[in-house]
Amino acid sequence: MKYVQIIDSEVVVVSLVEPANMDGWMEVPDDVFAGHRYASGAFSPPPPRAKTEDDIIAERRRRLAAGFDYDFGDPRGVHRIGTTDVDMAGWDEVTKYASALIAAGQGQTGINIVTDTGPVTVTADEWQMVVIAAAAFRQAIFAASFAMQAMVPIPDSFADDGYWQ
Repeated sequence: MKYVQIIDSEVVVVSLVEPANMDGWMEVPDDVFAGHRYASGAFSPPPPRAKTEDDIIAERRRRLAAGFDYDFGDPRGVHRIGTTDVDMAGWDEVTKYASALIAAGQGQTGINIVTDTGPVTVTADEWQMVVIAAAAFRQAIFAASFAMQAMVPIPDSFADDGYWQ
């Protein structure tokens, strides 16, 4: 059994051990937790927590890190392009190198990269196309998150795909 203390009709302390002094404690069923409300001799779960901008930002980070599919349009086929924080640090290195090659008139120089699908060689010019595809993927996520952050109230179902398309 569980034992709880209730202050202002809310369960604030839960113990799995019977208190030595039961004053101020109540024995309750196992499905009662901190935050439950107590009124008229019955317990009810706490009301749902209102969603916040922090919830949307966390969902945005999750979606940004999920990666996207890129079709090279040739025998290399479709590759899953990773977009985690570690991946993006690698992107920075490749983008700087590709930009330098293009500036030097060497846009057709190959760069060896590793996608979530596997190793592949891209030219500096091709890398720019991957960057453009990534921007389209990422900007849609940012736009959706900004729109939801402006909603009052933020919908409880904000993580549903329909809000992010």
